[in-house]
Amino acid sequence: MKSFYCCFSTAVVLFALSVARVSAQDTIVVNYPARDTTTIKDVKPGRYLKPAAVILPASLMVYGALKPEVNGIRQLDDNIMANIKKNHADFHTTADDYMMWAPTASIYLMDALHLKTKHSFTEHLILDAGSLIIAGGVGFVMRKIYGNIDVYHTQDTKFPSGHTTNAFRGAEIFHQELKDTHPVFSYTGYLVATSVGVLRMYNKSHLLTEVITGAGLGILSGKLTYWIFDKVKYKRKKK
Repeated sequence: MKSFYCCFSTAVVLFALSVARVSAQDTIVVNYPARDTTTIKDVKPGRYLKPAAVILPASLMVYGALKPEVNGIRQLDDNIMANIKKNHADFHTTADDYMMWAPTASIYLMDALHLKTKHSFTEHLILDAGSLIIAGGVGFVMRKIYGNIDVYHTQDTKFPSGHTTNAFRGAEIFHQELKDTHPVFSYTGYLVATSVGVLRMYNKSHLLTEVITGAGLGILSGKLTYWIFDKVKYKRKKK
């Protein structure tokens, strides 16, 4: 248990340090509109949905979809949950309820401090709301569909994990906003999101497949939102 708390604390600390590092390095930008220097040539609507960009999150979702067909996936789910219930029966935390909002909250914190990001505060609101709607809508449909398949509700859990989906949705936004200026630190949001997924399992709320699929859904919803946003922005700039 001590090693688990050590890893968990490290994830949170590293994420906090990454935000602080960005804050220390970025030049303060008081005029938000000045941040948007995108030209028509810069906008590439298809870049977010290129095969190389979606292969990982798509694979995560395929993994969850294969559960009824692959006995090994079901056994791994059951073995991990059995181990957690045996060795961490009394473990419970509400940290995941708050941590899942940390990546997107950090973007708004940067906005409040007038720090450089790819988009403005207003655009962040649009991207955040759009990805939330897409992730929530698709997740709702998936729960309705997979809820009728017995193999997905053998331990009174729901497929996929909503907390994990939301955490990775935010991590994708965090990554997209900082990847050009702080490529290494842009990935720290995924570290926090992964911690949320682990906590969901330790809370006995979700199985591994539910967490993995939620991660894939969260990342894909973020990429799809950016793709739609760029498509609309590109059309407006052409007029």
